[in-house]
Amino acid sequence: MLVPSTPDHVARYHCWMTDPRLLKDTGTDPLTLEEVYEMENHAAELTFIILANGEGDVEQLPMIGDVNLFLKGDPGDKDFEAEVGVMIAEERYRGKGLAQEALKLMLSYTTGSPASFGSPPLSPTRKPDPPIPFPIRPECLVVRIDQGNDSSIRLFERLGFVGTQGPNAFGEKEMRFQEK
Repeated sequence: MLVPSTPDHVARYHCWMTDPRLLKDTGTDPLTLEEVYEMENHAAELTFIILANGEGDVEQLPMIGDVNLFLKGDPGDKDFEAEVGVMIAEERYRGKGLAQEALKLMLSYTTGSPASFGSPPLSPTRKPDPPIPFPIRPECLVVRIDQGNDSSIRLFERLGFVGTQGPNAFGEKEMRFQEK
């Protein structure tokens, strides 16, 4: 289940961002609590918190990760890109397909193109309108993954991303979405 990120999620997210393995896997530097609060209000980022599926009240479901888009430039510009990120921070939830499901939901919503990501069409009567500056063009989606993170590379390949550049100075492989 995805919910919009709110200040209520910051403390748990900050805890995750002190884990050396998560920092390496996500290509992230350690963040102070204040920096995480600042990120919460960043207009060029769209973040959803991934909750474990379960019965009962949404507020009671545990946070297990996040999925986000970092917008670079103006959507009308030729060089605009939306960098995709996903993290299943809670180890016991990894390897269960939850990252792929979260990505399908978010990318279907932000592009308005669920079929591109193997998702069923949205109901015309209940279709939520994505916020401005969305929808974005699927071909603007990019991901940069540590070249040794094979599971993430395979995940994005299953979603239609292909390698476009070898490792950069940070050891990250660039992949871009290509419509099949």
